[in-house]
Amino acid sequence: MSNFNLKASKYDSASASQAELAECLFGLSLDYLPDVPPVLLDLGCGTGHLSLDLANLFPKKLDCLDISKEMLEICKKKLQAHFSNVKWRLFENDAENFEPDIKYDAIYCSSAIQWFNDIPSFLAKAKKWLNPNGILCIGALGEKTLCELRSAYIEATGRKLETEAKFFSADKLIAMHKKAGFELQDSAECIYTQGFANSVAALKTLGNMGVTSTGKKSLNRVEAQKLKDALLKTKNENFAVNFSWELIAMIFASI
Repeated sequence: MSNFNLKASKYDSASASQAELAECLFGLSLDYLPDVPPVLLDLGCGTGHLSLDLANLFPKKLDCLDISKEMLEICKKKLQAHFSNVKWRLFENDAENFEPDIKYDAIYCSSAIQWFNDIPSFLAKAKKWLNPNGILCIGALGEKTLCELRSAYIEATGRKLETEAKFFSADKLIAMHKKAGFELQDSAECIYTQGFANSVAALKTLGNMGVTSTGKKSLNRVEAQKLKDALLKTKNENFAVNFSWELIAMIFASI
């Protein structure tokens, strides 16, 4: 949480892939929302990538939750500036420990599930938070995410890159949700490529997104330079360094 608090002011400029996933998830969900103004929950709302789109639906109620106080403050300022006439509430909380006082027509969780400690437990709770015919909208990062960085890290250090984030295949996500009593209604997948002028800019951007290594052994100067050199192997005609993000958007219904 402290890392996201520290990076909150720089998150919007760094998180193009997360914004892309939020837009995809929002668009995919529109056909599954009720005809009347819905009651919505944005879990892991961050600085409001998805919250603003949801507010633009002029929902009956919109709840936005994030563990980072600083990110919530940015989200709040955006909502105040553009949607002062929408009934929204902000909650500073962990999505896995949240206990809502209402039920929702749609629960959105974009670019957040990779940080959860106990996904099955979260899904069991989310099922209880939904109204009849409600939907659970999940935006996740697939297994191919940051494949270039992970390959370069092994080349530079001989070790696998360890992070707190968990990346899943679409099949794994579907299986987890099915076991929790959800049925897939719709999905979309794509590879989003993020380009950078150099290795330093690429690594700095990841840091501003909160993506950091959790390895017990930090990089020494030689390894750090080897990592920068290895990342240059991802060069194309447009950028010196490229990172891939596998974006998976899924709409689930309770069964």
